[in-house]
Amino acid sequence: MTPYLQVENLTKSFGDLVLFNGISFGIAEGQRIGLIAKNGSGKTTLLNILAGKEGYDEGKITFRRDLRVGYLEQSPKYPEELTVLEACFYHGNSTVELIKEYERCMETPGNPGMDELLVRMEHEKAWDYERRAKQILSQLKIRDFSQKIGHLSGGQLKRVALANILITEPDLLILDEPTAGLDPAGRDEILGLVSDMHKNLGITIILVSHSMEDVAEYVERIIVMNQGEVMYDAPPKDVYAHYKELEAVGLAAPQVTYLMHDLASRGLAVDTSATTVKEAAKAITEALRRS
Repeated sequence: MTPYLQVENLTKSFGDLVLFNGISFGIAEGQRIGLIAKNGSGKTTLLNILAGKEGYDEGKITFRRDLRVGYLEQSPKYPEELTVLEACFYHGNSTVELIKEYERCMETPGNPGMDELLVRMEHEKAWDYERRAKQILSQLKIRDFSQKIGHLSGGQLKRVALANILITEPDLLILDEPTAGLDPAGRDEILGLVSDMHKNLGITIILVSHSMEDVAEYVERIIVMNQGEVMYDAPPKDVYAHYKELEAVGLAAPQVTYLMHDLASRGLAVDTSATTVKEAAKAITEALRRS
């Protein structure tokens, strides 16, 4: 797999508080990565660093050349009076800023730098930005482009923010608690969209979630952070096999993990590595058939 980014010996502190102490990991093209750690341990800070929004003290982060990074923040905010379509132009992503730069050049006598801007506009596919915005909003089931932001539900607002990111066609999508504050239907909808994007567009995903069920269901690899270091970096089944160690540092495993171990302790020969409801149902059915 093609490496997208490599983090080497990353260190970050706030005063005496050390968030990361020489952590290292790599992310390859097409991977779905889950990042879990206790609240207050610096997960969002790490995402901000990877998204280029925050600096770090020591270490090295190497990105693949021309890698496009999209970042869905935990609580996206827009002025309530904006329409859905206007919101797609509100946050200054690279394409929006390029369009503004082009418009300023058009208004400047002599149009200085126009040749370079035209090349960049073509490269960024900026000419049809509004059309693409409407297309992506429609795909995300937001079809009333004139609807005010202040009238949207939490799930709808997350979809608008997601559309804002997808318009830039990111190679790597960073998601900070994308289901926080959503009801079960909204949660399933957002995570279903993310899963479809990975499947259909090949977007590499980094998912931070407090829900162990979400992480088990939607990622193929989990990085566990504890006390500023990488505690585990492995597939979900291997990480959640250490559920007692996770509990000892204030984390947990999916409820399915506890159920399967409980059934095994009661004498049912089930596969305790199941981490999703679907896997558990299959394992229990097979165990009952054998018994």
